[in-house]
Amino acid sequence: MEQLHGIIRNYDWGSKTALAQLSGRPVPSIEPEAEMWFGAHPGSPSLLGNSVDPSGTNTSLLDAIEASPRAALGANVAERYGRLPFLLKLLAADRALSIQVHPTKQQAEEGFARENAEGVPLDAFHRNYKDDNHKPELLVALTEFRAMAGFRPIKRTLELLDTLGVGPLTTATEALRNDPTSAGLRATLEGFFGLERTEVSSILDALLPRAREIASGTPGQSKWMEQTLQGVVKIAEQYPGDVGILVALLLNHLALQPGEAIYLDAGQLHAYLDGLGVEIMANSDNVLRGGLTSKNIDVAELMNLVTCEPLDDPTLRPAAGGHYITPAPEFDLQRLDAGATLAVNGPAIVLSVDDSVKVDGSSLASAEAVWVGASDEPVEVAGRAFIARVGCQS
Repeated sequence: MEQLHGIIRNYDWGSKTALAQLSGRPVPSIEPEAEMWFGAHPGSPSLLGNSVDPSGTNTSLLDAIEASPRAALGANVAERYGRLPFLLKLLAADRALSIQVHPTKQQAEEGFARENAEGVPLDAFHRNYKDDNHKPELLVALTEFRAMAGFRPIKRTLELLDTLGVGPLTTATEALRNDPTSAGLRATLEGFFGLERTEVSSILDALLPRAREIASGTPGQSKWMEQTLQGVVKIAEQYPGDVGILVALLLNHLALQPGEAIYLDAGQLHAYLDGLGVEIMANSDNVLRGGLTSKNIDVAELMNLVTCEPLDDPTLRPAAGGHYITPAPEFDLQRLDAGATLAVNGPAIVLSVDDSVKVDGSSLASAEAVWVGASDEPVEVAGRAFIARVGCQS
C-alpha cells in the first residue's frame, strides 16, 4: 500500500471552492479546480509516496505499473488489459460542462489510429481522440449534483415543447413532431446543430422569456418541467447564444442527491451542470463536444457517435454492500459509509471523502487516496470512502 496523490486539472467550468474545501486547503483556490485524477492515465498519472517532492522525484502510478504489471495489477488484469483499466476522479462543476458524447471501444481505436496517421499531435486543440479506449462512466454525487443525461422520453419532450408554445422553436422541432421516434430525435438534433448563429439567437429570444416564466413556478406545473427549464435558463446565462441551450431541451435533467449516481455508456449525450461528485470511468480521455464549451467542437464526429434512443431513468442507486452495479467490465465502485469497515484486496484505489477515514489504522484525510497493488497485503478500511476496483478480473 502506498499513498496516491491526485492530480488537479484546471478547467474553466471548475470550482474555486469545492475541491479546496474537501481537501482542507485555503478557499478560494487561485484557479478553478475541475477535477482531481487518481489513476494511471498518461495525461495526468497520480504520484506515489508519502508526500509530493517539488523536484519531481516521485514515481507515478503509471511508471510503477509499467515496471511491474503483474505485481501491480495481478496476472489476470495485466493479461486482459495491460494497464490499470479505470480512472477515478473527484469532479467539481461550478458551471455546465460541454454537451458531449464518448465513443465505443472500436470507434476509439479507429479514431485514434486515424488521427495518428494524419499526424495530429496529441495535444492539438482539434484532436478528438487522445487514446484508443472507450469511456463508460459512473458519477456518484457527494453534494446535490445536477446533470443532463440521455434523451428524455419523446412523449415528455413533446409535452414540454407544447407547454412552451414558442413559434420558432415549434418550427425547429417539426421533424420530431412528424416522426416521434429516435430517427425524429436525430433529425431534430442535426437540425439544431445546423442552425446559423443568428437563427439560434432568434429562437432563444422567443424561448427564454417563456422558459423563465415556467421555471419560476406555475400552479399545477410538472416538477420535472420546472426543473428542466431552470437548468435551461441557467445554461443560457452561462453560455448566451449557444446552440447547446436548445439541445438541453431534449435531454433528461437530473438533480442527484448524495449517494445517487448516473451511469453513461458510449453514445449517450450528456452534460454535467453543477455539484461535487466521485467519478469512475474506463481509462480514457476521449470526448466529442457539441456545445457549451470553449474547447474544440466537432459536430460531424459527435453525430457519428451519438445514440438517439431515449433513456428513461438514468439514475442509479447502490446495491447491497454499497456497490454501484454497471455493465462496464473495467471498473467496480463501492461506497463505504461512516462506521463501516471493509477488507480491501488489490488492485484498488481507496479514496477518502471524510477526515475520519482510517486505512490499517492510519488516518487518511478527506480527498486523499491510497493505492493497493495486487501483490500487497489486504488493507482494512474504515469510514466514509470509495473503493475503486477492476470490475472483471478474468
